[in-house]
Amino acid sequence: MSEVVRVAVAACGAYWEAAALAEIERDPGLRLVRRCVDVADLLATAATHRLDAALLAVGAPGLDGGVVERLIDLGVRPCAVEADGRHLGIEHVAHLGRLSDVGTTPVPARERGGEPGRLVAVWGPTGAPGRSSLAVSVAAAAAARGHRTALVDADAYGGSISQLLGVLDEVSGVMAACRDVNRGHPDGIAGHLLSIGPAWHVLTGVPRADMWHHLRPDALETVLRTLRRDHDLVVVDCGFGVDAGPGSGPSRDQVTRRLLDVADEVLAVGRVDPVGLARFVRAVSDAEPWPRPPRLVLNGFRASLGWTEREVAATVRDLTGHTPWAFLPHDAAGHDLALMSGRPLREVAPTSGYVSRVERLAADLVPAG
Repeated sequence: MSEVVRVAVAACGAYWEAAALAEIERDPGLRLVRRCVDVADLLATAATHRLDAALLAVGAPGLDGGVVERLIDLGVRPCAVEADGRHLGIEHVAHLGRLSDVGTTPVPARERGGEPGRLVAVWGPTGAPGRSSLAVSVAAAAAARGHRTALVDADAYGGSISQLLGVLDEVSGVMAACRDVNRGHPDGIAGHLLSIGPAWHVLTGVPRADMWHHLRPDALETVLRTLRRDHDLVVVDCGFGVDAGPGSGPSRDQVTRRLLDVADEVLAVGRVDPVGLARFVRAVSDAEPWPRPPRLVLNGFRASLGWTEREVAATVRDLTGHTPWAFLPHDAAGHDLALMSGRPLREVAPTSGYVSRVERLAADLVPAG
């Protein structure tokens, strides 16, 4: 740790703010990096500046367990000033007159190797390229191979996984799980999973597009981290948007942007027709920079288009710089049957070419053993 402790203050009008700022100014061992106007400003500061500690008002609007988790992930010590913040996961209390003590407080260790499950995000542009259907099919295929699988509907524009699987849930599973994290009770996440089969579970999505603000990126990341500890594979159905929006305030697309950044693999799904490919190419470009190359999955391929897979692959590679990973054949009848019966395609049409292709993808994503 550096000799001078770099701190940010997020008091949000708390009574102790003026005294804390004055003490930091007097103490040569402390350096104020930023007086943050709100929690969003604090997270932006932590992500772009070198911080050692954050002095927090436990009652600050927007401060929850997910934010605390994010600060720790960024290497920042969260410190509650003159208050008990353990319900939020804040272990250290900072006292006025002894703020320099924050420099001796270790950052809680995060055991990255303790998350054995792989996180796969299924994403694609607007226009129904088949994101949700692929997410369901990959999860079903992995579960059929004996891998413990969790399917999470994190589409901030309105979930559809529950409809595809014919399940009824009075409360959105992903909203309830995020709420538990925000309240400092991540152990309750498992209680919101619905069992679809012996090896797989589902966390249902937000029922309406105007409820997107219930999906906070930090809380959702904690939910996924928890699920990875108990599952071999966590498949997340993402929304199409990747624009973080202006300013430091929340936006609907922040959830998807975070998921693309933290996923072990991103399956980028595009539809094989002139409109679908145009949207796909633009979306892949808009999503840059990619932390790791996405696996491009081109959906709905059919001979009636007059193209070969090789021709489409060459065009996509020239326009995106990425070589397509897989082509999925068009199977409208099979998907209609799956949708109307509320069952995975592999159960209602096991001989479908789409199913056999997805089985190979799942085997590649989560190898046996």
